[in-house]
Amino acid sequence: MRTGWMGVVSVVGLCTLPALVGCKDDAAATRVAPPTASASQPIAAGATRFAVAEQGKATFLIDAPLEKIKGRSGKIRGEITLDPDDLMTTRGEVDVDLMDLVTETFDDADKNKTQTGHAHNWMEIGDDVEAKRREENRFARFTIQSIDNVSSKLADAPDNGGERMVMVTAHGDLWAHGVSSPKEMKLAATFQGPPNAPTSIHVTTAEPLKLSLKEHDIKPRDVAGKFLNGALEKVGKKIDDTVQISLDLMARSSKS
Repeated sequence: MRTGWMGVVSVVGLCTLPALVGCKDDAAATRVAPPTASASQPIAAGATRFAVAEQGKATFLIDAPLEKIKGRSGKIRGEITLDPDDLMTTRGEVDVDLMDLVTETFDDADKNKTQTGHAHNWMEIGDDVEAKRREENRFARFTIQSIDNVSSKLADAPDNGGERMVMVTAHGDLWAHGVSSPKEMKLAATFQGPPNAPTSIHVTTAEPLKLSLKEHDIKPRDVAGKFLNGALEKVGKKIDDTVQISLDLMARSSKS
């Protein structure tokens, strides 16, 4: 069955959930450890390391039948290493802090607060989840393993007031809630500074990255992280399994 993440919580969150459902857990997806951060890896000759600024934006959308369910996180971290003469060598990772995720589906602040709390429970980062597990689930990470479809060499990209924009496709793995899945992202990368020694990069998604709730074992749970068996059936509405994720971030050179 296709299930949703925040559309159900927007309905269930307004009901008395414990009266509707039980707490019998089902088989969980196989969990894996998050990948090693690239900061611990050596930098290739000619490459520069760029640190992702903490203040960025990740937005989330579930285009559900009942409503368009929206959320955002304003905390991002990570590192990107690249050679400005060969962007196809780019590697790195971007982490989104899910503890900072808030939903913005409603005009009513109280409804958004309730929905946010349930979304955290689904991802096992609620206040009553065991601290170690909550920390393990805190970040979603996209690891860049290869780059292709580079629109042009950086030096050949049009100079727009000291900025040069290049389109690329990043291939890698999305790790979230203990599950890793292969993904690709089409990105617009706008470089500031000299093309042979850029000082910063503004990166945005040209198309949203799509995450499957079922694949990542994100489903109705109580405040302690226990699966709420039968919750979706009790609600009686199916909503979309796909979460569309868009990124907007800045990364600055370690040399600047």
